[in-house]
Amino acid sequence: MNRAKSVRFIRHAVTAMAMCAVGVMASSVAAGAAGILPPNNPAANIAPSSTDFLSAIDSARAVEGVTPMAVTASQLSALSIPEQLFVIMNLERIDRGLPPIEYMTSQLNALAQGGADSANDPGFPSTLTGGLPVTYAGSVWAGGLSSPLEADYYWMYDDGWGGSAATTSNAACSLSTYSSCWAHRDIILHADPSCGGAPSVTSMGAAYSPIGYGGGSLAGLFANSCGTPADVVLSWSQLSTTVIDPTRVVSIATLANGTGYWEAEANGVVGSFGAAQNYGSMAGTALNSPIVGMAATPDGQGYWLVAADGGIFTFGDATFHGSAGSLRLNSPIVGMTSTADGQGYWMVAADGGIFSYGDASFHGSMGGRHLNRPIVGMAADPDSNGYWLVASDGGIFSFGAPFWGSTGSLHLVQPIVGMEALTNGMGYRFEAADGGVFCFGQAPFLGSIGGHVLSAPVVSMAPDSATDGYWLAASDGGIFGFGGAGYFGRLTS
Repeated sequence: MNRAKSVRFIRHAVTAMAMCAVGVMASSVAAGAAGILPPNNPAANIAPSSTDFLSAIDSARAVEGVTPMAVTASQLSALSIPEQLFVIMNLERIDRGLPPIEYMTSQLNALAQGGADSANDPGFPSTLTGGLPVTYAGSVWAGGLSSPLEADYYWMYDDGWGGSAATTSNAACSLSTYSSCWAHRDIILHADPSCGGAPSVTSMGAAYSPIGYGGGSLAGLFANSCGTPADVVLSWSQLSTTVIDPTRVVSIATLANGTGYWEAEANGVVGSFGAAQNYGSMAGTALNSPIVGMAATPDGQGYWLVAADGGIFTFGDATFHGSAGSLRLNSPIVGMTSTADGQGYWMVAADGGIFSYGDASFHGSMGGRHLNRPIVGMAADPDSNGYWLVASDGGIFSFGAPFWGSTGSLHLVQPIVGMEALTNGMGYRFEAADGGVFCFGQAPFLGSIGGHVLSAPVVSMAPDSATDGYWLAASDGGIFGFGGAGYFGRLTS
């Protein structure tokens, strides 16, 4: 479709609001606004690789070093268009390590509908229902289309200056108004820090009008506050465990002697293989947040599951030492690891925040510090009781543990998704979503599946401590063993 004939324009409005003694002050927010992780917009527009916009989004994310969206087209299509926008906007944020948009509200939905009906950016309220002051607000609009995925693509990956007005989908982006380029993306990825150190609550309104502007009109409105609005109609926790593929495998944990392993799904299902015993799972239990990680006890007679909200679930001889489930987190938890004696564990959040329990010592974190890419995993150094954090670009952050190297300065084909360490602490490995393996220190390279066509991305890796081999696990349960790591079976949905 030729955008030069005005069949598809995307407009935006950016307004930052901050309460002060004399009232609400409005000012513009330039591209690269504070609070956006990662801070840099794409260097240039990324042309859609397909008319299947979910596939196109995944391809564009790979260029940026972000994992594919963990949702299927059929799951999305079962929702209303406003609900689809709510899901897609959340996945764009969460997969970059930002807090979710927690709520849709009736007030913001009504304002978004006004924008969709009038084919323009929705207006902003200065207070939310219940009287909460708005600390930040922004809105986005797309016309000439009916697909939320297509709208998201042009908001997130094709929002810059294309070289001429005819090749630029952002109607407010030009050489003379360059600060408005990528502004849709900046609105979607904005994280408001203005609640005195406490996490800000992000709410959203979304709407679609099938008439007007040559094929449909979609609008989204985002507002931050220092509390929960009084007119919530939908929460992210209601959708996150069902819309984001609940049967996807998220983690693998292994027996120390290399004779078996477990796989865990986002819904809390646990599969045991080889000599690994099944000590229970969260199958059939409604979770507030999806499971994101797993760790086995040193004797292999139990394991922990950790959820994105920091909730901890123990099975077998795994001891509960505490959780972050009752805390409001700045960023979601992305992984965990246990101490060498199993009497404690650490959890890591996407912003690098560390939560330590039991005999797990706190040696520092990246919480509150600048990150080029979000943290995606961690591993413990059994020799020093320290730990390493790995970011999606392969950057390594060492705390009480030696630094053996990283890929932070390299261009990766696919983002890093996790790591594991040698039992003597003398090296570590991490893996990319395409199955590539990167080894540092004394950790030997024993093979990878990088360069092969995979039916699902790799999501986790774990060591075979008996042979210094390793396993990779894909989101569909696929298992790939290297070195002496044997195949004992896999989860299938």
